[in-house]
Amino acid sequence: MRFLLRVLLISWFAFQSVWAQDNALPERFITHKVKRQETLPQLSRQYNITEDQLKAYNPLIEKVGLKRRMQLRIPVYAQKQLVQEAPSVLPPQTVPYTVPPKATKWRIAYTHGISIASLEALNPQIKGGLKAGEIIQVPKMNGEKRAIIDTTYNYYTVKPKEGYYRIEKKLGINKAVLDSLNPELSTTGLMAGMVLKIPQNYTGNLDVKDALLVEKTNLWDSIKSDNTPLKLAFLLPFKTRDLELDSIEKTKSLLKRRNLHTIALDFYSGALLAVDTLVKAGIPIEVTTFDTQNNRRELRSILQENNLGTQDLIIGPLIPANFDEMSIRSELKDVPKVAPLSALPVALRTQVYQTITPEEVLRNRMYSYLLEHLKPEENILIVADSMHLGVEQKLKGMFPTATLLRPEPGGYLLPELVDSLVVDSLPNKIIIESANFSLISSVSAQLSGKITDQRQVQLFTTYRGTAYENSDMSLGTLAALQFTFPSTYRPLYYERGNMDEKYSIRFGNYPSKEAKRAYDVTLDMVLRYSYQKQRKEAAKIGTTQYIESQFDYVPDKNGSFTNHATLILRHEGLGVVPIKN
Repeated sequence: MRFLLRVLLISWFAFQSVWAQDNALPERFITHKVKRQETLPQLSRQYNITEDQLKAYNPLIEKVGLKRRMQLRIPVYAQKQLVQEAPSVLPPQTVPYTVPPKATKWRIAYTHGISIASLEALNPQIKGGLKAGEIIQVPKMNGEKRAIIDTTYNYYTVKPKEGYYRIEKKLGINKAVLDSLNPELSTTGLMAGMVLKIPQNYTGNLDVKDALLVEKTNLWDSIKSDNTPLKLAFLLPFKTRDLELDSIEKTKSLLKRRNLHTIALDFYSGALLAVDTLVKAGIPIEVTTFDTQNNRRELRSILQENNLGTQDLIIGPLIPANFDEMSIRSELKDVPKVAPLSALPVALRTQVYQTITPEEVLRNRMYSYLLEHLKPEENILIVADSMHLGVEQKLKGMFPTATLLRPEPGGYLLPELVDSLVVDSLPNKIIIESANFSLISSVSAQLSGKITDQRQVQLFTTYRGTAYENSDMSLGTLAALQFTFPSTYRPLYYERGNMDEKYSIRFGNYPSKEAKRAYDVTLDMVLRYSYQKQRKEAAKIGTTQYIESQFDYVPDKNGSFTNHATLILRHEGLGVVPIKN
């Protein structure tokens, strides 16, 4: 009995110490009956508690999710400021500082030992953003050394009312590790606005931007009921005139092959599933669909005979040349026009949304990754074909000691050359730059055969084109080489989620990559439109993520928007995993 009492006391004190870090124990509880379309984030904000606190007192949520009419116990805490705000007063002495290219506010603030709020208080003009070359004021260091940003770590900005407990629940990192990496905490304690050093494997469900952990944007929480239907038009190349509907066998044969018919149908099915999801969430949508026949004359006829200027959103056409034919029309100038599928560039006109991250953006992100993670003393090999000599030159400039391998005219490397250059004594890091499937497949097969317990071989590319989508590409081979690449989306391959099941029930099979892409693009654009309409301004929305794709639009000078979202992915098993860098 005495032993049991001791265990209970120890457990009670441990529970007390954990909750005391974030607001002690609840003073009382109130009851909340869940209404239609309510979400955990909404309830968390409504009652000023964390989602984890809500789940802790309502364990059924973890088992069945949040259900309509569910009775919740809402903990009510004493109102108390958990952490003090980092001071934003002006330091006694400042010096001018020239903003370097690609600088960010958090990096400048961190290296000068102040919060972002303090930096903005010193320089009110930077609240809207930094400009390379502008001169700002920073604290005079008085002999103190600037803090160094260690590229092997990520960094996190402490939020208001955020204590150790909330940070641990969010990132998985405990107080002891935080204090050891951030010695200033022993004297200042946690302060809202201060930036903390965090190990790279502690990221929770946050995104990493410029080594800073940031919250993902959830546009679902901003949905408000609106009786006015959103007008959504699709311009897609179904090419129905090519179908011989009186010949069922010919039609079946045509639709079994991978062609523009099937791509358009897959895309449209994914988009319709997204529309259903949005309507159920409270956004009424009026859909109008046009078959462009992948014909410029047909497209012009559609545009002339239908007043598409009354639409709220236009998705398509899929082919860049056809899209440009549509986007140039003056009556559509102010209508958001979405280029949804092609990686080829479209004309960036007013209210054009290029949803695929450009090749240049992806390559630049991968260049930065390689510079941080490849070491000069490693055995670095660069394989580039004749179409990628510019990329080869860039990589050689980054890694002067790297060895260049030129493929043979038939699209392969000489086996004896590979044998002589892949070594046991050093990690072998190979960068391949090619759009030729035969070369990529041959090189990856050769290199995977060189892996032993004594020999490490890893493969990279700065751009993963359509050649890697070939059905004959071995996922096992790429996994053995830990193939690492930049991407605008994360292919899920054999992973099945809720969207897959809903799609399968409705359409009888699992969604293709085009269907998933359409689902993501449609969800994102409708939610963005609804979000901005409610705020009556083009609010800056951060990175959004759905099934496979991410979106982070950067405005261009001419009023267009280009997706700059980039993931660094690595093949593992029969899938890919995102790398936090």
